[in-house]
Amino acid sequence: AKIDIAMVTKFLDLALQHHESPDTVKEHYRSLPVRANSCHMCGKCEFNCPFGVEIRINMRKANEIFGVIETI
Repeated sequence: AKIDIAMVTKFLDLALQHHESPDTVKEHYRSLPVRANSCHMCGKCEFNCPFGVEIRINMRKANEIFGVIETI
């Protein structure tokens, strides 16, 4: 889906460091051209990840924290 997994994960990590996600983190996440809600949950990225990151879990968490943001 051409998601910048590293950036979604970065913003997710920053959001999880706070009780409530800072507006600046939300705005940076919103500026991504493709966000976590575009993930097909196929797992291909996890198979190819050299670091063993549970990417599908991160995509689900990002959707929970940031919600689905419509493109204007």
